[in-house]
Amino acid sequence: MASSFLCFTLLFITIYTADGFLEYSVGRCVFNSTELKDIEYIKSYYFNKIEDVRFSSSVGKYVGYAEPGLKYAENWNKDTAQLAAMKAQKETYCQHNIGNWYNNMLTKSAPPTVRLRSMTPLSSHHPAMLVCSVYDFYPKQI
Repeated sequence: MASSFLCFTLLFITIYTADGFLEYSVGRCVFNSTELKDIEYIKSYYFNKIEDVRFSSSVGKYVGYAEPGLKYAENWNKDTAQLAAMKAQKETYCQHNIGNWYNNMLTKSAPPTVRLRSMTPLSSHHPAMLVCSVYDFYPKQI
């Protein structure tokens, strides 16, 4: 009896929310080095896969992109305490974790895969051409 009720409840929830709305936020740190000046904290708010509003530590305030996001940004930018808290995320969240991320990601490298082959050009005066292709390497400066 209990399992039937549970199955019915799960089926009802699945059908009822199949065409529901999705709202989420993503916070991220963009960085090129461990220096605080090279770090940017970005928090984006999405509704149904469309970015409504974003806070960027480089801009120092919220910026709206869609109709509701413009209103959110206007209201949130008036709250000086919230703006101060978001600006502090660059140091408290990003700089605190950058050392681990930098050592685990940016200092790694992957050797390239090189393929060398001879081709005959379709419309050229040269009888053969040597083509060198390089794939799957990191970082891209190699």
